[in-house]
Amino acid sequence: MACLVMVSCNKEGEFNPKNKIDRIYYSCNDKFDEINDYGDWETVDEGVLPKYVCEIWNWDGNVLKSISHFDYDGEFDYSETFVYEGKSLVSIVTGIAERWSLNYEKGKLSLMEYYSDNERLYSYEFTHDKGKISEIIVTSFGSKKSVMTKFPVSVLRFFIPAANTEALIKAIAKINEKNTTKEVYTYNIKLEWSGKNVSKATYIDGAYTNTYEYTYDEKMNPYYGLFDLERFDFEDLLSKNNITRCVKRDFDDYYECNYIYTYKGKVPTMQTYTNTDYNYSLGYRYTVTNNYYFEYK
Repeated sequence: MACLVMVSCNKEGEFNPKNKIDRIYYSCNDKFDEINDYGDWETVDEGVLPKYVCEIWNWDGNVLKSISHFDYDGEFDYSETFVYEGKSLVSIVTGIAERWSLNYEKGKLSLMEYYSDNERLYSYEFTHDKGKISEIIVTSFGSKKSVMTKFPVSVLRFFIPAANTEALIKAIAKINEKNTTKEVYTYNIKLEWSGKNVSKATYIDGAYTNTYEYTYDEKMNPYYGLFDLERFDFEDLLSKNNITRCVKRDFDDYYECNYIYTYKGKVPTMQTYTNTDYNYSLGYRYTVTNNYYFEYK
């Protein structure tokens, strides 16, 4: 699901080899506010994480071979290695015994499965409508063993906007909490599109539903076109433009995330997004400002 083979740089939407991502840096600051006795928000805790290299992208010509991930101390954390058969991405190895396998139908991604020690733990089934992903069915097979030590954020972000990837991580955490038996657990994600961008995502977990709504600018998403569009027709599989706002609505939870970009030409060199999670019933809000810095080859 991650970036596949680069092709011609002449077509709109195809990744320009001159702008291949080389390194991504990250920094953030956060604060936790509570409602005081006077009904006002009061900051009770805050912190800062200095800028550091979080990813190094490793290329063989125009083919992405792996992404190396680092922690905030500069120490190597883990890598994602991409395995191809011809021009098809067929596997992503994320650990010594952990991998994702990918299957296609008529050139479109149909199934993605996660294995640990050859035991299937998760599956993602993709439904397409008019060349775009319309639904993802996520299934946990209820293994009692330790599950998914490294969630491949850089894998799923090529399909779903960043804020929604964070929601997926939370959903996986919920699955892990329920993974105390061998019961199968399933939830659905329905996607709606506006042109070449995901406009709305709805998570359906039994009777529980929450929605994410997105708006975009008119600039090029730096991950857009990281596919062999001529071979697999993935042009409409991910959002073409950069997300500027995400709003989540839940039972008693309101979440908003706003994005600001610094551009050099058509591609961003910096992305700053601030997400605030409000919980009025418990009287708190948590705000995180994330900064990503892009360097290109």
